[in-house]
Amino acid sequence: MAKARTICFVGHSGSGKTKLAGTLLSQAGVKDEIAFDQSPEEKRRGYSIDLAIGACTYQGGPLNLLVTPGLGEFVEEIYKGMEAADLVVLVANAEKPVEVVTEQAWEIRSRMGKPALVFVNMMDKPNVNPDKVLSELREALGAKLWPLQLPVREGEKFLGLYDLIEEKPVGFSGEVPADLKAKSAEVRAELLEEVATFDDALVEKVLADEPLTGEEVAAALKQGVAEGGIVPVLWGSAETGQGIPQLLEALASLTPEPTGDDQVRLRVFSLAIDPYLGKLAYVRVLGGKVAEGDSLVNLRSGEKLQVRDVYAFRGTKLEKSGSAELGEVVALGKLDGVALGDTLAASPEVEPLPEIPFPKPVFSRAIVPKSQADDEKMSMVLRDLVATKATLDFQRDPVTKEAILSGMGDVQLDVLAERLRTRYQVEVEFRVPKIPYRETIRKTAQAQYRHKKQTGGRGQFGEVHLRIEPLPRGAGFEFADETKGGVIPGQFIPGVEKGVREAMQEGILAGYPVVDVKAAVFYGQYHPVDSSELSFKIAARECFKLAAQQAEPTLLEPIMHLAVTTPEAFTGDIISDLNSRRGRILGMESQGGKTVIRAEVPLAEVMSYALDLKSLTQGRATFQMEFVRYDYVPAQLQEKVVAQAKAGKDES
Repeated sequence: MAKARTICFVGHSGSGKTKLAGTLLSQAGVKDEIAFDQSPEEKRRGYSIDLAIGACTYQGGPLNLLVTPGLGEFVEEIYKGMEAADLVVLVANAEKPVEVVTEQAWEIRSRMGKPALVFVNMMDKPNVNPDKVLSELREALGAKLWPLQLPVREGEKFLGLYDLIEEKPVGFSGEVPADLKAKSAEVRAELLEEVATFDDALVEKVLADEPLTGEEVAAALKQGVAEGGIVPVLWGSAETGQGIPQLLEALASLTPEPTGDDQVRLRVFSLAIDPYLGKLAYVRVLGGKVAEGDSLVNLRSGEKLQVRDVYAFRGTKLEKSGSAELGEVVALGKLDGVALGDTLAASPEVEPLPEIPFPKPVFSRAIVPKSQADDEKMSMVLRDLVATKATLDFQRDPVTKEAILSGMGDVQLDVLAERLRTRYQVEVEFRVPKIPYRETIRKTAQAQYRHKKQTGGRGQFGEVHLRIEPLPRGAGFEFADETKGGVIPGQFIPGVEKGVREAMQEGILAGYPVVDVKAAVFYGQYHPVDSSELSFKIAARECFKLAAQQAEPTLLEPIMHLAVTTPEAFTGDIISDLNSRRGRILGMESQGGKTVIRAEVPLAEVMSYALDLKSLTQGRATFQMEFVRYDYVPAQLQEKVVAQAKAGKDES
């Protein structure tokens, strides 16, 4: 039996990937109901959200079909599918062959170095020009795209295909138009010349004008696909079934076979929470064989794992299989402690695979439960769901105390909120997060404060003299004891530091934490009976506030580094927009036919940048963003932020 091979289908939303994969399974003999989009959210919205998996057996070998969503916000599913794939099938809509995710998926495929095939779907539509489709695809993808067939049309009707290698009509009866025959001879000659370059013996035969056998062409074509030097183009319609048998045949014959040794190694390429089976880790077997009862090692954590349940796909359904061999895609149940991208092996000496290069979340919102009951469940459920996604993150901001959910855009967050509601009965709403400002000082100042309290019996007494001075950005906090002669006994000095730290938790301007300050206690007084650590903590806290008022307190804001990848046509608009956001352009560079613009922008100006950039560029630009440092807030904006903070305190 041939080794299992895995094919990943990618393309823009509406190109028909899901329908195509289902038609292929039916063509391969799957009799059960086929349902790739199984979640309630997918059924309600009418488009794919998660990576979907199906499997069949064709020509004696298993074929795994992975179907990815076609919306840019769910791009991580493309990475997951390609990570497990031997071959990528780019599905193009014959009426609109080049769309945003068409290009995005192709770029990811190029970076991951995966062999590919293009299938032009929806050829049954009336207004289709095959020559124009091929030209647009070649221009946009920049690859050596070679059709293995020519579409045969009669007016607006799609009749079938003409096989260039076998030189015969496929899927229809009747005469092949004379002009198509002439064209096919020319295209076939060019195709054979290209294919022959992957076999030196064939080059000599082509130069000698000797005929090539079908077997020779097939072998060289498979080699060319495996090396990424040629991308075959096939045509058809998942709706009518035309071209589907030929596509299935091509997948079986052109998909490279997986290679691996007897050393057990698995890649965790996806995670899910199944309503019936619980947490599942989807793995591709890259070496050896795995079976229930086996012991594995997570090469990331070093943790030992026991394989309990092994499920294989039969159509789009999971069934207990008990084991899996090289090339197979299976789900492992009850496997705790694994994360996306983990490498599992039988031996800790096996070399782990590189991390999957998932993009990072770029769009954040504060997530607020609608009731106390929802609050109790929300955090626990969210952490489980977020653990299955590389482009989702959930954490509580230490400054604003808000629960922050981050993803790739508003649609992805809305889907998660819907899942919380329908699966776990947790109702939430989103708000624009507060900016986690900080406070600092610009100059050195000093103050003194005496805390004295007498309430009968033992009182409280402590006097502290403090000097505070600014530190460089990112230095944090330093404390120094510069007292001499025991003016403050040593046992009370920790109380002084605690008081300063406590005061720094809420600055005097707007109540934000104070950072990048050195505080030195240089004098004080104590009482032999009434002094205590608590007395000196209170005195130091109030003394710091007095000193801060004289030290030119100021606000700091988080500054983000943005790397925007865009087609050149939008470069000017993006730079202009970033400048309007108080951005500082660091530079530009060419990368894979696009322009990468690097800039530093205050976080306050890019809270909705994922949505704004999509609107500005029709979704054709992407970006990544990361925190770099805190910097001063301009004076005019500082007044506004401080006023808003004080107004918020008054309301509460």
